Amino acid sequence: MSLSWSAVLGALLVACGCGTRRVTIPVLPPLLERPTEPVLWHEPFDHVDPSRWREIEVKGQTTYEVVTVDGRSCLRAESRGGASILLAPLRFNPDKYEWLSWDWRVERHVDGEDLKRKQGSDAAARVYVYFDTPGLPWQRRNLDYVWSAVLPFGTLLSSAFSPTSKILVADSGPASGDGWRRVQRNLEEDYERVFGGHPPDVVAIGLMTDADNTGTHAVAYFDDMRISRTPPRPPHKAGK
Repeated sequence: MSLSWSAVLGALLVACGCGTRRVTIPVLPPLLERPTEPVLWHEPFDHVDPSRWREIEVKGQTTYEVVTVDGRSCLRAESRGGASILLAPLRFNPDKYEWLSWDWRVERHVDGEDLKRKQGSDAAARVYVYFDTPGLPWQRRNLDYVWSAVLPFGTLLSSAFSPTSKILVADSGPASGDGWRRVQRNLEEDYERVFGGHPPDVVAIGLMTDADNTGTHAVAYFDDMRISRTPPRPPHKAGK
């Protein structure tokens, strides 16, 4: 039986602890291959383009809105006991475009964060990368980059909902207040470290602020997401 891209991503989100109620995703993600360009994909968040991003309800909803902070346009994400993910379906080869980078800041962490348990598996800021791996939809692999309030930078663990969803703590510590933090990840290296072997194509990028498992309140901001051949600029020192 063949499965649509909507069904695949819906099942992937269930595997990460994300049940879906409304899914409106293109049948196939667009293939992004422009070998001569140093930056393959860029999201400045001056608006949320509905042809690029789809919001998928998990449990309740996260409020996503474009705002201006410190003179820069960015995406504000607020969860009050709910969760929905913003998902950008796209396909590219992480061997050619191996760098994913973004800016984020946390205004309010969830209370009771405990990523090792289903009841505490919430985070103020997370960025997902989904890979085109074989197997049933819920067996497909993904990296979940998280800003954790309690776990140290570099921590690696399996999702409490699925062993094929791996959490990597890409930033750590208390809320950043008025300070932006830069994250730059090498997808090829992270995949090899976490799963072993060479990474297949990436098929989607997602971001989320969620507080549905803890029933608490979280606020974060995202900006300047890029997929590129090389890191666009030196990263901040994460996990101070």
